[in-house]
Amino acid sequence: MQLRRDGKYKLNPLFRRTLGLSLLGVWVLGMVLPIIPGWPALVLAIVLLGRRDRMLRLAHLAWRRSLRWLRRHPVPSLRQTGRWISVRYYGLRRAVTPRIIAAERVFG
Repeated sequence: MQLRRDGKYKLNPLFRRTLGLSLLGVWVLGMVLPIIPGWPALVLAIVLLGRRDRMLRLAHLAWRRSLRWLRRHPVPSLRQTGRWISVRYYGLRRAVTPRIIAAERVFG
């Protein structure tokens, strides 16, 4: 990690990509195993890979489509679950997005 003249840190792009993908793997493990906290790994992976990374954007699009599918499902219990998850997802997104943008400015 090198400090640039403008005060931002610069990482090797290959190292950033590798570390970001490995943190996504930790996040997936955290989703499966409740012992590992996965959300910090996800936020760091987004910061390292960048919000405009193609893989992250496609995964986010798939997540939003699955939430939409759940909200419109004909089975009432699934529809209610989709609405419940959507409210929490949008609240979390509103809380985390400014912090991710601030971290991208530092490490970008």
